[in-house]
Amino acid sequence: MMRFDQLLHETIDEMGDEMKAPSAALVRGAVARGRRIRWGRRLAVAGGALLAVAAIVVPWAVVSRPDGPPVTGAPATGTPAASDVARPPGASGLAGGWVVTSAGTQVLDRASGDYVPVTMEGDGGLLPAPLGDRFLTIYGSPAPLQIRSVRGTQPVTVDDTGLGGDYRWSPAGDRLVGRASQKEPSKIGFAVIDARTGTVTKHWIDVSKHDCSMCNFSWTRDGREVAMAVADRSGGESAEKVSRLQLFDAETGAPTRSLPVKAMPSSPFSWSPDGRYLVSSPNGFSRDWQLFDVSTGQSRPFPYDAVWVSDHQLLATHAGKVLTLNTDGTVTATTEVGVPGATESITLGPPG
Repeated sequence: MMRFDQLLHETIDEMGDEMKAPSAALVRGAVARGRRIRWGRRLAVAGGALLAVAAIVVPWAVVSRPDGPPVTGAPATGTPAASDVARPPGASGLAGGWVVTSAGTQVLDRASGDYVPVTMEGDGGLLPAPLGDRFLTIYGSPAPLQIRSVRGTQPVTVDDTGLGGDYRWSPAGDRLVGRASQKEPSKIGFAVIDARTGTVTKHWIDVSKHDCSMCNFSWTRDGREVAMAVADRSGGESAEKVSRLQLFDAETGAPTRSLPVKAMPSSPFSWSPDGRYLVSSPNGFSRDWQLFDVSTGQSRPFPYDAVWVSDHQLLATHAGKVLTLNTDGTVTATTEVGVPGATESITLGPPG
């Protein structure tokens, strides 16, 4: 039987090949609903525990990736235009003062309240920060991973060596988290990226204790921890079930606590402000959304993947509209966004 570290090393080699050339599927899947990237279905045995180092892509909250043509009339790739901006309905006035941070490839300039079009090249992806003026652009190799402001200033190029995509913004918009891997010695973990400097800090997880199938990470609402879904192997690898959530300190990488929640949060705002509840899907590919009690792990159906505005109110997006919901899932208000591409991609952010 092959040694654990040898099999893990070979799997990371396969992951590395995909990271060097993310391809259209990876870029779109970084945000798209239910889109999966398989790094290879290689299993390793270590101390009697199975580790499946297969990665899936979990969506950023209330976002879907547009697959349409690039916006025209804007300057160089990834740079917003200074003109031809829009201020559509629904840009403000949402519950709790929340705003539409992007619609299609138009990104909100919070300073002016305008929406600035961004030219995307080919299969490029765009992910705005929930707060602040920064956004992430993702392109296939050899184009770099970049973070820049809405007006195209202060661009930062990130060294994405060993990073595997599925990036998630922190609640304050000052950092991102993404998957990390290393060949020698073979390791899997998470990377925290400073949005202002591009500095990457990697933290490795003990997969013999925290077995992951998704091997993706998301933030808690306070930004102090990152969460990872621990795999449930009872239904086989293809089931992608979750046994619990394992949280890690975002600064040190140390394991902090385990929660009996059988689902993976898609954003920091999947957590209610009081930390008692979480909206997520038990399966990384489905739209079977559930509202979980974090302390007990008990859940009930919820109609949408939503963000919490307060402990009693949520927002979700559907067909180019922003829906306001109660905790029982009842829609209490519907707001038209009115931006080209909004039916394909809308992101939301808190006031500030």
